[in-house]
Amino acid sequence: MRGIPSSGIFLFIFFILAIEALAYFGVAQLVVDRKVKKKVSIMYWLLTAILFGIWLFAFINPDKIRQTTNYQFFYFVISISVLNIFPKLLIAFFVIVGAPFRFLKNKSVSKTIVLSGLILGMGMLLNIGYGILVGRKSIRIEETEISINSLPKSLDQLKIVHISDLHLGSFEDDSFLAKCAVEINKIEPDLILFTGDIVNNYANEMLGFEEQLSAMKSTYGKFAILGNHDYGDYSDWDSEMEKGSNQMILRQKLQETGFNLLLNQSEMITANNTPLYIIGVENWGHSPFPQYAELDSALNNTTNDSFKILMTHDPSHWEEEVLRQKDIQLTLSGHTHGGQFAFKVAGIEFSPMILIQKYWGGLYKKDNQYLYINRGIGCVGFLGRIDMDPEISVLTLKSN
Repeated sequence: MRGIPSSGIFLFIFFILAIEALAYFGVAQLVVDRKVKKKVSIMYWLLTAILFGIWLFAFINPDKIRQTTNYQFFYFVISISVLNIFPKLLIAFFVIVGAPFRFLKNKSVSKTIVLSGLILGMGMLLNIGYGILVGRKSIRIEETEISINSLPKSLDQLKIVHISDLHLGSFEDDSFLAKCAVEINKIEPDLILFTGDIVNNYANEMLGFEEQLSAMKSTYGKFAILGNHDYGDYSDWDSEMEKGSNQMILRQKLQETGFNLLLNQSEMITANNTPLYIIGVENWGHSPFPQYAELDSALNNTTNDSFKILMTHDPSHWEEEVLRQKDIQLTLSGHTHGGQFAFKVAGIEFSPMILIQKYWGGLYKKDNQYLYINRGIGCVGFLGRIDMDPEISVLTLKSN
């Protein structure tokens, strides 16, 4: 939540004004009656002026976004911006597509194209609205079986609940997390593994959620790591001491809820009389995301012939460093949120996140090593999930 350069603001305003003008031109094309067109024009530009007024207020008062521990204003600004911009962007695109036909005096074809854009834009508006009001609180139980050659027979059918990216500061209360805890406990997992981003920025975002985090139960324990948002790197602090204090409080509160926090460490557990190492590294990511992970240190106390599960928040770490460690059979990550948006074609899920992250959601395999990416439970940036519901992953390990 850092400041935005003034050049970026001007480019943003120019881009938005271009979209507004094109979308208005498209809407105006479809209205024939002059009185109706006048009313539509007044309403259109009045709503646009209100939106620009909200943006202006946000830019003049950046601390209401950058330094607040109450994110409601921030999410309000982002939500109405997305609701306004994306449908109009779609309409503007169809206006451009229809422009050659209008130039060639074929206005009926041009209007048909623009009308199609308007209908699709309204559909997008409803879909975004659904994602904000309903989608972000609709739980997706994603069940996956992972067959691993080196898995000891005694660990066959080991059931892991993998959760990630809670971003507790984005929730109004603990009701949704309570619902998640109930669903997790119904599964009766052997392990609960949380792969980071418990908060957006501040440790006090965990206040009021401790009971629900503590309520999550498993046979062999609960383990957690930190994500990039858990370090406070996206806020301005009066001193390093203040930032460090925030970090210590977060770690303490997380452990008080029963999660064993692994910071470049490993923990051996015994499941069905078989040793199993849970390894957790601190955040590793491509710039500008911080790199605190020390994988070699985390592996120090493990043995080569043991089965290992690694937790690392950012999935890009898997390809960059983890794959070189041939005896890490399963890696769990989060971070991507699945882009909080997806669409399906012939049952196959696609997300724009693939343009940013090669590995963005679900199960991946390279040689005999697996990576599973949880699509997250909470939201950040945009307070909504569009066809990308909050995910509780249920991973069942199978020996071949």
